[in-house]
Amino acid sequence: MAKKPQPVQNQAKSNVSQVSTNSSETIYYIFLGIILTAIALLRYKLVGIPLERDEGEYAYMGSRILDGVLPYKDAYNMKLPGTYFMYALIMLFFGKSYTGIHVGLLLMNAGTMALLFLALKKLLTPIAGLGAALTFGIMAISVNMLGFAAHATHFAAFYVALATFFWSKYTEKEQLKWILFTGIAFGTAFLMKQQVVFFLVFGGIVLLLHQGLKKPIEISKTVIHTLLYATGVFLPYLIIVLIMVLGGNFDTFWFWTVQYASKYASGVDWEQGKMLLGMTFKPIWTEFMWIWLLALAGLVCLWVSKYTLQQKIFITLFALMGVASVCPGFYFRQHYFIVLLPAVGLLVGVALDTFSKLLKIQSLRFIPLIVLMLLSIGVVANGKFYFFKNKPMQLCKMIYGTNPFVEAVEIADYINKNASDTAQIAVLGSEPEIMVYANRKSATGHIYTYGLMEIHDYNKKMQAEMIAEIEKAKPEFLVYCNVRTSWLVQQGSPMDIFDWYGKYAAENYNLVGLVDVAPQGQSNYYFDNQANRQPQSQEFVLIYKRK
Repeated sequence: MAKKPQPVQNQAKSNVSQVSTNSSETIYYIFLGIILTAIALLRYKLVGIPLERDEGEYAYMGSRILDGVLPYKDAYNMKLPGTYFMYALIMLFFGKSYTGIHVGLLLMNAGTMALLFLALKKLLTPIAGLGAALTFGIMAISVNMLGFAAHATHFAAFYVALATFFWSKYTEKEQLKWILFTGIAFGTAFLMKQQVVFFLVFGGIVLLLHQGLKKPIEISKTVIHTLLYATGVFLPYLIIVLIMVLGGNFDTFWFWTVQYASKYASGVDWEQGKMLLGMTFKPIWTEFMWIWLLALAGLVCLWVSKYTLQQKIFITLFALMGVASVCPGFYFRQHYFIVLLPAVGLLVGVALDTFSKLLKIQSLRFIPLIVLMLLSIGVVANGKFYFFKNKPMQLCKMIYGTNPFVEAVEIADYINKNASDTAQIAVLGSEPEIMVYANRKSATGHIYTYGLMEIHDYNKKMQAEMIAEIEKAKPEFLVYCNVRTSWLVQQGSPMDIFDWYGKYAAENYNLVGLVDVAPQGQSNYYFDNQANRQPQSQEFVLIYKRK
């Protein structure tokens, strides 16, 4: 039977309605574009900050991956390799410089913001999505969270946001591919940062809740979807295990990421943790006080407004898992709080959504978002020294003091100019960024020396292993970092490596460089004939070349 023609008047109304909907959608995307552009411009001014040591580790591992060498083969660390592969991807497209790495971070950060918008646009409203995107963007760049640096927490937050986006697609159509992708995204987030393991549990809980609230409950469907989610969660890790087994270095991978990591995860006691929490979180609270209060208001609005039970439980659990991800070991590093920011964004989004609905006039619905934008502008204005007044090198020195991150650039430049193409470097200290800048291989897999100083069953073994690897490799250059934060010697730390270093360097190397590390301002560099002098600073770096 032929369809009855639609009256011209009804067709016109339908077309007007469609145009109106498209126009409304366009406004939200315009706001998103403004937010993404503003945050990108702020980040772009910071891409010239040199790598700190965590970034140096990721970049060195990423560089070795690009050279065809698997993680843990000739460089060791307790972290899972997700961030190493992300760095390799970034460096493949943007180069191995610190500027290229930070441009990669800029784009990934924008991706996190866009995913939060797209997810909440479906789970709540577009206004909520814009609030979440702006909140994450302005907070994730914070100097108090070291947000300019490409830490693993940024990559973990990206995959958590990606999982949330896939979940929003699943709630729309419940297609099997979306629940599988949700699991894979959460599982990949775990590869970036082990602390986000709580989100893996979160995904399983909300899936069971989603299926359990249906009447009648479809048990077979629930079982199938749960198994598919679990498969997605474990798949990324199983792929890594398979790669390590086939690559022949599973034992090293297992020791560092499980056996040694379990010792590290035991952490500090609560009294020390409470002190660390006060030191790190207080500046973050002060910088974003109004946004934190808005997030708390969002939590209240969530439970007193007309949201569904599923929305209430989803967002509340999401926030709790974000908090839990900051807490393992009670270390409370500044950048750990970045994994909490998607949850803060969700709560701020709820607050904006609630307030915009209270404004009955449609044209006023953007007022809460504009208020948040003004608060963000206030944050930027208060951080003029960070965003506008100082150059990247000056900022690095202001933020990190005697950590030799600016100095590493000059040290590596000297080595690069004076080393053979196949030269290896041994860095006694936790400064792998030197190998990245010099584009040379480390003579030892111990690119961090923290593990050698920590109080655990493996510290003396690690020191002996590092000594043996250096003696076997006979590196052309030896760099000794007399910098407290490069070692973090503790009471009871074995001192074998320091006793060995003094004798080994004197017998096999000539001193060719001295860097007096200044707490602020310009450090003093002495190379070649000028190097043989007494250090004037308490913290310094010595560069040796093999006799």
